[in-house]
Formats: sequence, structure tokens, C-alpha cells
Amino acid sequence: MCVLCGELVSALHWSDLGGNGSTITVGDTQGQRLKSRLKKVKYANEILSFYALKLSEWQNSKYILSNKTGKSVIVNDLGDLWSKAESMLGRNLDILEPKLLEYIKQCQR
Repeated sequence: MCVLCGELVSALHWSDLGGNGSTITVGDTQGQRLKSRLKKVKYANEILSFYALKLSEWQNSKYILSNKTGKSVIVNDLGDLWSKAESMLGRNLDILEPKLLEYIKQCQR
């Protein structure tokens, strides 16, 4: 059980497992895991900024998705991210939306 939110952790998303199978261990790999999670947050934010949303890593176990008005929600894993973003925006997100693709190209320059 997560001490901070009181939620049972029943399954791990594949993006959190890395190369070590189906467990997360405490110790030396925690730093590597956090580094990996922060990199995922960086890439997700490149897309989410188009929608005026921001993702933050939280306690090496969850994420926080927020908008510019201060509304925020807990995101369990990257598999949960897009549905929470759609819910927060009140519309479906299309990752192939031409304006989004152009925005990403502009950011990469």
C-alpha cells in the first residue's frame, strides 16, 4: 500500500518495469528508476505542453498531471496518462493531430 495515498498497488505498468521482470526493488536501482521516470516526464511534457498541461513525477511511484488553472490529478502510470489528460481537457486527444505534429516539429528545432 502506498503510504502517501493509501492506494493498493496491484499491478505495475510495463513502462515502470525496466529490464528486471515484474518487480521493483528498493536500493541501488531506485536512482536509475527515478532517472528513467524523469526522462519519460520530459518527453511527455513536450506533447502535453501543446494542450497547456504539465506532468510531474511524484515519489517515484505516481505522476501528477496539472493544468494552468491549478487543477491536478494523480496519474498512476503512463498507461493512465492520456485518459486523465482527456478527462481534464474535456475532449479526445489525437496524437496525429496536424497542429500537434507541427508543434512538436517546432519544439525540436
